[in-house]
Amino acid sequence: MFPVLVKLGPLTIHTYGLMIAIGMFAALQYLRKGLLSSGVPENRVLDMALYAIIAGLVGARLTYVALNGNYYLYHPVEIFKLWEGGLVFYGGFAAGIAAVIVFVRRTRELRLWNVGDVCAPALTLAHSFGRVGCFFAGCCYGRECQLPWAISFTNPGSLAPIYILRHPTQLYEAVGTLALFFVLDRQRRGLHAEGTTFGWYLISYSLLRFIIEFFRGDDRGGAVMGLSPSQVFSLFALTAGIVILWFRKKRVM
Repeated sequence: MFPVLVKLGPLTIHTYGLMIAIGMFAALQYLRKGLLSSGVPENRVLDMALYAIIAGLVGARLTYVALNGNYYLYHPVEIFKLWEGGLVFYGGFAAGIAAVIVFVRRTRELRLWNVGDVCAPALTLAHSFGRVGCFFAGCCYGRECQLPWAISFTNPGSLAPIYILRHPTQLYEAVGTLALFFVLDRQRRGLHAEGTTFGWYLISYSLLRFIIEFFRGDDRGGAVMGLSPSQVFSLFALTAGIVILWFRKKRVM
């Protein structure tokens, strides 16, 4: 594909980094609009988003580095090359959520579950753009297959092995998360107990990710009982989503 979008002398714009930036911007605009309509001061929205983005990027990168420790042990400088790919969503998700919880608890100006409900669609929107970036960079590639929609990477700068037909797993997830964005956005705007949209997000994305992992062909760390680390995390997130739905709905009954 096109891991490098533009290269003008010392200036290099990586497609992956650009798509991540676009996804963050789109998610931030959605988050801003959603929380402002709830009466949250704009400065608080921006502060919270900044903390969440920084924590999310650090968490996503450190998780990737941990899963590929043998490589980065001998190439430590490359840990900082975020623009070339190498972010683990669940690591960033956990770190970002932790940052939001700490921020909300300290400021006491936001309702945690309301924030979670607005964050849920925003996350799927950012994730969709991010997976398009993965597609252009060649990371998170799929298993070999001979299906009519199989794709092969031909750019030598791609992170995927070239000239091999594979499942376009990045596009599977990009389309899936975009569909979840519209579903969760509609659910959030309807009548519901606070926290249920976030609960549905955990359930729906966990199921999507769990299934797509079976079609992935890249190295994602050691397996646990035949499951990838992301699938194991998906099971925990799925359970958390079910528990959240049960408690939040019970609270308003």
